[in-house]
Amino acid sequence: MSITGLRLLDQLIHPYDRRWIIEIYGDPRLTLMTAHYVMAYRSVYEKIYVMFNIEFGGLDTLYLTRLCRYFNCDMSNIMISRAFKLDDTIRLLKDLADIRGSLVLLIFPYNHLSKDPLRYADATKVSGLIMRLAHSNQIMIFNTTTRYGRYMPEGGSFHHHIVKIIIRLIDKRESFIAELIKHPIKRNMIISI
Repeated sequence: MSITGLRLLDQLIHPYDRRWIIEIYGDPRLTLMTAHYVMAYRSVYEKIYVMFNIEFGGLDTLYLTRLCRYFNCDMSNIMISRAFKLDDTIRLLKDLADIRGSLVLLIFPYNHLSKDPLRYADATKVSGLIMRLAHSNQIMIFNTTTRYGRYMPEGGSFHHHIVKIIIRLIDKRESFIAELIKHPIKRNMIISI
């Protein structure tokens, strides 16, 4: 089965194990569009749990509805929750730990971390809960770049070790580039989508 429904992106991800955490990060607009595509595509086959970690926006219901018409997906298979602060993120991740054998999409899971670099260690709480979730579910993280000026995913070294596959999306006006950053079997590569 295809993972994202986007053939070229799936080529970067394969081979994979369902227990591996997959992260797609980069430009927020591209990341959100990809997350919507995965939601619609995978909801045809299974129940999907989605956690948005942004206070407003992010979920484009018109785009999702249009994709669902295209894929003939089941909107009742998409369960969406929203976190408004770090405590909500932690509580929702703990609640999701009760589900088994599902796809869990985490959208910007580190968004509510403190802007103070000394408190950035709070990311370990989020990473630990994501690891716990991955024991019984397939996890896909859709993330932004770090707020500290690097081109790595938000969460950085506190969660880089738990993610098996990392893909960075780069906006190029007419198309976008997907760069394979980390994979346990493959070398880094870049494709234009």
